Amino acid sequence: MKVDISYFPPEKIITVPGEEATYPFEINGEFQYIVEFSCYIDGDYTVTHEEFFCNWMDSPDYYPIYSLAEIYDFQQAEYEELFKMQNIEFNYMKGSRKDKFFVKAIIRSPQQFKEYYPYLYGNGSMLNLSLWSLKQDVFRLEEREHESPFPVKKTKHNRTRLVNLKWLANTPIATLAESSTMFWVGYDGDYITAFSNDEHFSTIDSLQKIIPEKVELVTDDYEWE
Repeated sequence: MKVDISYFPPEKIITVPGEEATYPFEINGEFQYIVEFSCYIDGDYTVTHEEFFCNWMDSPDYYPIYSLAEIYDFQQAEYEELFKMQNIEFNYMKGSRKDKFFVKAIIRSPQQFKEYYPYLYGNGSMLNLSLWSLKQDVFRLEEREHESPFPVKKTKHNRTRLVNLKWLANTPIATLAESSTMFWVGYDGDYITAFSNDEHFSTIDSLQKIIPEKVELVTDDYEWE
C-alpha cells in the first residue's frame, strides 16, 4: 500500500479561523510539523485509508485518544448508540449553530477507535469538524464573536444599508504542547492532516518507522517559496 503525503511549513499556515483561514479551528502553542496524508491511496479513493489509520492507531502507546467533532442534531441518536455499544465516554457542548453541537469523546482502546473512525471520517467528509489527538486532551471551546464575510441588506426607519452580521459562537481551539500530535479530517475527506511536535513526523524516513508495516510513504517533494 502506498500513501501520498505532503509536508507544510508551519510559518505558511493561517491557524486563526476566518474568511480565508486554512483550518476551521484555532491552534495555540508551537508546532513543528504539518503532514497531510492523502485518502487517495494507491491512486484510488477507497476505504483503504480506514485500514491505514486504524492499523496505525493499533498501538496502546497512543491511548487515550481524545476527539472533538461538530455534528448535526439529527446525528445525535446514531452517535449515542455507538458510544453506548462501545462504552465510549463523551459529552456535548454548544455548537456554532442551533442545529449543531460539539461532541467530545475519550477513546481508550484500538477497538473503540476502529468503531469510531468511520464516524469521524464521515463527519469530516460532510465538511464538519473532526479532530483527534494522541494521549493528551488538547481541545477546548471558547466563545468568540464571529462576523459574516459578506454584507447583507438591513432596513430600519425606511433606510436600507449593507451590514456585516455579527454573533457569538463557540470556537474550537487546540493547544499543542511539546509532545502533542493531533489529526484533522480535511475538507470533503480528501486528506487527513497531522499537526505534531513529535520528531517522528520530521521526515518521511522517520515517519516511515512508526506507521504500519507494508505501507510505503511517498511524497511529491513540493518546495514552498
